Amino acid sequence: MLREFAGEGSFGGGLGRVVMLVGNFVDGDSRVQKEARSAAAGGWETFLVGRSPGGGREEYGLGGATVVRAAEVMTATRYRASHPRRGVGGFFAYRSREVSRVKHRRQRMRQENSAMERERLEQRLASGSVSPIIAAGLRSDYAVRAAATRGLGYWVAARKQAFDRNVARSKTDPNSGLRLLLARIGGDSPAWDAQPRLVDFEDSFGPVIDELEPDLIHANDADMLGVAARAVVRARSRGRDVKLVYDAHEFFPGEIRHGDASWHVVMAGEERRYLPLVDGVCAAAEHIATAMAECYQLSTVPTVVNNMPERSTLVGVGEEVPGVRGDLELDADVPLIVHAGMVAPVRGLDAIVRALAEPGMSHAHFAMLVGSRQGHVADLVGLAESLDCGERLHLLDYVPVQELTAYLATATVGVEPFLHTPHQELTVTTKFWSYLNARLPIVVSDVKAMSGLVGEMGNGEVFVAGDAQSAAAALRKVFENRERYTAVYEADGPEATRFTWEPQAERMLALYQAVMHA
Repeated sequence: MLREFAGEGSFGGGLGRVVMLVGNFVDGDSRVQKEARSAAAGGWETFLVGRSPGGGREEYGLGGATVVRAAEVMTATRYRASHPRRGVGGFFAYRSREVSRVKHRRQRMRQENSAMERERLEQRLASGSVSPIIAAGLRSDYAVRAAATRGLGYWVAARKQAFDRNVARSKTDPNSGLRLLLARIGGDSPAWDAQPRLVDFEDSFGPVIDELEPDLIHANDADMLGVAARAVVRARSRGRDVKLVYDAHEFFPGEIRHGDASWHVVMAGEERRYLPLVDGVCAAAEHIATAMAECYQLSTVPTVVNNMPERSTLVGVGEEVPGVRGDLELDADVPLIVHAGMVAPVRGLDAIVRALAEPGMSHAHFAMLVGSRQGHVADLVGLAESLDCGERLHLLDYVPVQELTAYLATATVGVEPFLHTPHQELTVTTKFWSYLNARLPIVVSDVKAMSGLVGEMGNGEVFVAGDAQSAAAALRKVFENRERYTAVYEADGPEATRFTWEPQAERMLALYQAVMHA
């Protein structure tokens, strides 16, 4: 793909070419999709580069933007999978899956050959062609070799079992204590050892960025930051002035990702290393922007670009849509709690499930929009069944982003029951804005950012994170007087459009202009 602009200069007939990077498949990421469409509508030639689920390169249109799903190189990740963490005790194990398989196969062949030799020996001795003394010698020789083969078999089996234990341990915690310590100390090699996907992203995305020759690179999240920074350096070495905007979706310092303790350590390290090279920073929430400015001593607080619903997806007052209630065939007077976001232990959804079994909650139903029925979702289903409320927990598929707000509007209340973590204290989720624009009351845990918004607006209740009794009490208050909480949503007043994507897009485009003309 060659760079072709109408007109003179690098900006041609438009504002320039922006390449947005995101380390996912694009399809399920409403934020980057809206960013790409808005940049294209604002006069930028826009390319959104993500991962290809099929392995090969794919391209398609998204509004006025072009999505490029890069052919994903998985060399480093596959190497890591076949060479699991070992630890001090794990050095007895085979080093890689390939070595373990080969050693195990060779031992099986060896043992089968030993059995074959025994059969041949027995046939020879049965023929009577060998004297008793020679026969005794042959039996003795075979017994020694067979014993050696059996002993080697125990050795191979023990080392293979140790390798299998390393693999199992790596699935729940891929990094050893030593690797995590080195990642905390910092440096390229420890970061890439702990998070090999960073190397794969460079191999997958780097050539695509160079091919597209952007004027501006917009890196979404820290795993794209190093890829973008190196692309900028390569472009500048060729005489092209490329600007870099970093879009922070999380606040990493002090955070812990369930199942991978090194993730946030490495991502915070990526930010510390590459933030001095960026030309502009935006963040997904106000509290994240403030925390980043303090943590990294930024001269300017990042521009806040919240992931809010587009105006076109809002539900007008009096509109009737079947939505989630219609899909569940629940009457209008049945209290319906809804959650439309990622399901993980740290999200605290078990408190809502347990709240269904609390006094005064026997009539309430809880619907979760999920992408999978496995993992923690299955755990929550098991919890509901153990509490005899399994029939009131409903699993529904995700709906398209443009339909989500209308779909949620028929519920009674939306919930965000986050547990306390450094990032979750600061974030306001995309689904919070969806609940708000669906004009739902919102019940949230007492994490800082969202509980503060609910307290400011008066559109919901706050409960103690992880406490089912507190969650049930908050939900009952909403059930008993829902109109009190929905009254804050004015049909034609400023609140109707205040929490929508369009003002956020204007901030993003203003940031683009500022960095391009700095």
